[in-house]
Amino acid sequence: MDFFQNIIQFDEIDSTNDFLKKNYKNLPDITTIRTGFQAKGHGQFERTWESDKNQNAIISILFKKILPPLMKNINSNIVNAIINTLREYGITDATFKYPNDVTVQTNKIAGILIETKYDDKKFEYMIIGIGTNINQETFKTAGAISLKNLIKKDVDLNEFINKLFANLLKIIKLNINR
Repeated sequence: MDFFQNIIQFDEIDSTNDFLKKNYKNLPDITTIRTGFQAKGHGQFERTWESDKNQNAIISILFKKILPPLMKNINSNIVNAIINTLREYGITDATFKYPNDVTVQTNKIAGILIETKYDDKKFEYMIIGIGTNINQETFKTAGAISLKNLIKKDVDLNEFINKLFANLLKIIKLNINR
């Protein structure tokens, strides 16, 4: 399986998850959407996701073929990949906050939105949306923090996303080989 090979980049989009939900039938398995800005980014319960343009890692991944070993603990697998990526930047105190946040010093640094569709009990897709605060310095939302706030320097977005993909791939391979 080729993971993270089919990446579609947008400068701006309403929502990466919504784009995949609308277009999943015409897209190959494991399509990843990246954007510099979401005009209508949202999390669980339609909570808005605040993000300045081109400052944060905003991705969604479409899975059309379910991988049972991976999907069993999908939320914790994604959380572990994010936490492992943050560790590569020296952030050792990132933790999971139920139901779908990664926090550092009690402040939200990343959010996960997993949406799954079944049609007559047949699996159609799973979309995993991940938003990580990278270079944004100020937030309207209380309790948010970025990697730049923590390490006091700019982070290359492509580098961060590539590290995140590498950590996701390690977890995927580990779960498939169990």
